[in-house]
Amino acid sequence: MSSSVATTAVTALADAVLTLLVDKYEAPAETTTVDTEFELLGFDSLILVEVAVDLSRRFGIEVADDELQEAGTAAGAAEVLAAKGAVV
Repeated sequence: MSSSVATTAVTALADAVLTLLVDKYEAPAETTTVDTEFELLGFDSLILVEVAVDLSRRFGIEVADDELQEAGTAAGAAEVLAAKGAVV
């Protein structure tokens, strides 16, 4: 996969994660970006468990809440998803 294709794929995944956070977990749409830290959104470990389950189901791969905690942002989560082969 070329670098630009990989970047485009990660961007699409980040947008999908962001949409989930805004639509289902009520992250404020007007101030939340793919680089907003989960901690600043008030997302604790319980919410990240739920997000991990949603992402695992949506993309058909196993995502752990500790991976999301370490990723820290929607963009970071997209990198984790891309590394596991997820595609939008």
